[in-house]
Amino acid sequence: MEITSVSRRYGTALYEFSLEQNARDTVRADCLAIGRLFADSREFSGFILDPTIPLPEAEKALVSLFEGQADPVTLRFLRFLVSRRRLDQLPAICAVFEERTCEDLGILKVNITAANALNQDQLAAMTQKLHVRYQKQIDAEIQVEPSLIGGFKIQVGDHIQDFTLLTQLDHFEQSVINAKHEHPKLKG
Repeated sequence: MEITSVSRRYGTALYEFSLEQNARDTVRADCLAIGRLFADSREFSGFILDPTIPLPEAEKALVSLFEGQADPVTLRFLRFLVSRRRLDQLPAICAVFEERTCEDLGILKVNITAANALNQDQLAAMTQKLHVRYQKQIDAEIQVEPSLIGGFKIQVGDHIQDFTLLTQLDHFEQSVINAKHEHPKLKG
């Protein structure tokens, strides 16, 4: 999912409309649910991305899927997207909506990838340090990747801090290789 100028414009419009309607929190929950559904369901993602579905069918399918479950603001917006043939932008629009919500609430989304599962104390200490550093409430998503051998990586936006054993071993290997090239007596 790529955030484009179109999805940014529509996501911002949905956010502002939800504020006007006092529905930000329920629309946020709907957007998060739509994002999960898009990621988890091939049928739903295929439907959203299929430009050949006639408008009346697309609207009917969305209404039957979300009516009674989604906020009326969300449902109205989904109908609007169908009418504009912008349904394919829905996942990115939901991502923009979440960005705006987090920005306004002072929440920073952080991805932590660790070699082993973190216990509650480790996670609490890590989020506290991030809170102090960024002066925002931390919303951490944790992933376990055993191939890292040990340690963890923290991703905040596009910035990654890598404290993994695998990376430290790579740096050590590079320093040994560079030392051999710089010091001929170390060869052999």
